[in-house]
Amino acid sequence: LQYAAAARRDPGLLPRAVEVAGETLQPTIALELAQRWVLAEPQSAEARLAAAAAALALHRVDTATAQYQAVITGAADGPEAAFGRLTPDLLQAPNRYAAKQVADRLAAAYPSSAAALRLQGLAALDADDPATAVRALRAALTAGARDELSHSLVQALRRARVLSGDADAPLAEAEAELTQEPGDERRFDYALLLLAANRHPAAREQLGSLLAHPEAEQQALRLLVLIEYEDGDDAAAAAHLAQLIAAGQLLDDAYYYSGLIAERHADVDRALGCYARVRGGDNGVAAMLRAGSLLRTHGEVDEANALFDQLAAEQPQAAPEVLASRAELERQAGNGAGAAQRLAAGLEQYPDSVELRYARATLFEETGDVDASLRELAVLLKARPHDPAAQNALGYTLADHSRQLSRAYSLITAALAAAPHSASIRDSMGWVLYRQGHARDALPVLAAAFADEPGGDIGAHLGEVQWALGQREEAEMTWSHAATLDLDNRLLKATRQRLRQQRVAQ
Repeated sequence: LQYAAAARRDPGLLPRAVEVAGETLQPTIALELAQRWVLAEPQSAEARLAAAAAALALHRVDTATAQYQAVITGAADGPEAAFGRLTPDLLQAPNRYAAKQVADRLAAAYPSSAAALRLQGLAALDADDPATAVRALRAALTAGARDELSHSLVQALRRARVLSGDADAPLAEAEAELTQEPGDERRFDYALLLLAANRHPAAREQLGSLLAHPEAEQQALRLLVLIEYEDGDDAAAAAHLAQLIAAGQLLDDAYYYSGLIAERHADVDRALGCYARVRGGDNGVAAMLRAGSLLRTHGEVDEANALFDQLAAEQPQAAPEVLASRAELERQAGNGAGAAQRLAAGLEQYPDSVELRYARATLFEETGDVDASLRELAVLLKARPHDPAAQNALGYTLADHSRQLSRAYSLITAALAAAPHSASIRDSMGWVLYRQGHARDALPVLAAAFADEPGGDIGAHLGEVQWALGQREEAEMTWSHAATLDLDNRLLKATRQRLRQQRVAQ
């Protein structure tokens, strides 16, 4: 706030003020300052990119698109080169749905640009829209997108085809390519496509053959662990994790998954020991959050709070996630008022945090104030009207409480049109169909979502629909599989208990 105030008086401070606003998770302030910067320096691509990044965070697609278009139009070396520079930023944007919507608009503005089509295809693949990715990537390759990324584009196109339901042909192409040109890279490509197609045994076979290749062994072990953990094959996963740890390789991943397996077997001390050895990487924050949760649920409140404080200090970008986790643990301990106060204080500090908004809506719902939860989600959707995540959140909550089911269906349908391969949105669609009395229509939707993302919430919903249709053995199998992956999912536990008690009562 001090930087913002100073920059409003001294335009020379605007670049640094925008940077600070971004680092401290204040996109509204960053956007206002970046727009001032653009007015002061309309030819500055840096200013426009800063404004676009802040607008993306706020899901202001029109604003972000306008800034990117200005950068492309003003590029001295032409649109193709400009798209090449913009692509990494857009693909790394945390708000992947907004990035995809911007990419769609840029591709529409430059329909013959191979670089624009490549961006559109890759953004669509990241944003759960494989059908759009297939069309755009095919067009990009036809238009001549055959630079150093050409093989990556072919692999991306094959992955998009698999995810859109056309698995056999791209898998056959990759297998033929591997036969003609054996090598680690081709085998990895084939294994990843098999994994995308949920053909785990075949993927494990391909990855297993790479373990004898020193250059490929580490990444093969990592992928094998992910598959084995999802399949519930803890013995195989533990053996491969031990290999990584003994070799001193990929230790952050190895200790994180070792901790998850220890938790799965109720070995709290071992889990905490493993999480303590995770020093960073993609799972650094998740490991500390799980350690804090374990400590808190086992009565070590002071130690848990100290760990959360340490995490917030060391990983300031994760502050909203830490606040949301602490609030949830307080709610679980019966301190709903304390959880509400923590979230309110967090939103004062991070007023643009979508994560904290969702956390507060969930808190309201869990403490029985469904109306307040729906109001919170409606406010969020009003601020982000074309965000499929916000549409889905409100639609699902309405459906879960059997309220305004036609509106819930419309919201979820709109979200699914934007992100048709999202497992969470397909879960919502299956659930609203079930709430509307269409259990048989809901079953294949939920089954497909669970196949792609076999977590606790989707497993709870799929099992309940199976139960309602008289498929009780299948329901128990679904719940058991989901429980091995989602260790402490409350919905899963509550659903199993409720339906079993109903059976006893009958």
